[in-house]
Amino acid sequence: MKNISVALRASLAGAAIFCCLSKPGYAEVYTAPAASPPSPAQQTTPSNAVAPLTAPSLKSGEEPGEPPVSWNDTYIGYRYGNDFHYPGMHDKVVQNIGYLTTTGGFRFGSYAFNVDYLVSNAANPEAGGPSTGGAQEVYSVGRVELSAGKILGRPVGFGIVRDVGFTSGFEFGSKNDAYAERARMLVFGPTIEFALPRGFLNLTAGLRTESNHNGITGVDVHFNTAWHIESSWLFPFRAGPVPLIFRGFASVTGPKGKDGFGVETQTEFLTRVSLLADLGSFAGHPRAVYAGVGYEYWHHMYGSPTSETVGTITSAPMLMAEIHF
Repeated sequence: MKNISVALRASLAGAAIFCCLSKPGYAEVYTAPAASPPSPAQQTTPSNAVAPLTAPSLKSGEEPGEPPVSWNDTYIGYRYGNDFHYPGMHDKVVQNIGYLTTTGGFRFGSYAFNVDYLVSNAANPEAGGPSTGGAQEVYSVGRVELSAGKILGRPVGFGIVRDVGFTSGFEFGSKNDAYAERARMLVFGPTIEFALPRGFLNLTAGLRTESNHNGITGVDVHFNTAWHIESSWLFPFRAGPVPLIFRGFASVTGPKGKDGFGVETQTEFLTRVSLLADLGSFAGHPRAVYAGVGYEYWHHMYGSPTSETVGTITSAPMLMAEIHF
């Protein structure tokens, strides 16, 4: 627990430093819509290029039209599932997961940062065996997208494309099981944002670098740079009187060379989706409290081929809840 506490503090500090310098396991993070500035005909209020990062009327892109230049949505959440898997483990793993997310827009683009704290049951034990309890993991993700429309100060969209930009980001992870993960990843590539009347949908295609640690073989692994595609989305809608959001992300990473066991990695696919009801709206506080269900699917986890070991595929329903500030 001491080691994971240090890792948690380091991840949170790293995310904060990265955020300040940039002025955005696998954590749940969604690249926020940046969007081009509205044309003068569309703009009904003067824009302030240095406006504070607050826009409570447009949390998570749920309002129609273009997002404002500066806005923010920060929330804490919890998800639970009992059908997670890890390479080399036969048994299903139960996990309780807490997370902190902040996402929003700034003068030149958008950002999204997330930290997950994952606690497993004894099926995924701490290093030393099941008698020591379940493993804990900290996994942080950050993305910053620079918007062409915001930087140029004019709309650049065309057809179904609302804006284009360039995304860069990181993923850091640490876990105290026998594998002793120390994931360090960088992601970068061009991004397309699609024009939607509500919500957002974006697509980034680029490259990902990765280094990690294999505590079982005692080696540090520096993988080959791999092609990487990721997308995130949020679609608000109503089912009768109930406001709902359908949110999610998906990523595909190509083969990255041999892992710490000397096995050639394969193309990896991960997606996580959620359907959440806006419960706060029934108490006069819309977009403040959400609850619902989620689902995670992970194929060739960490790039591990199914032919080499068990536990490389996760298909896990989840219960979820969030509080937005």
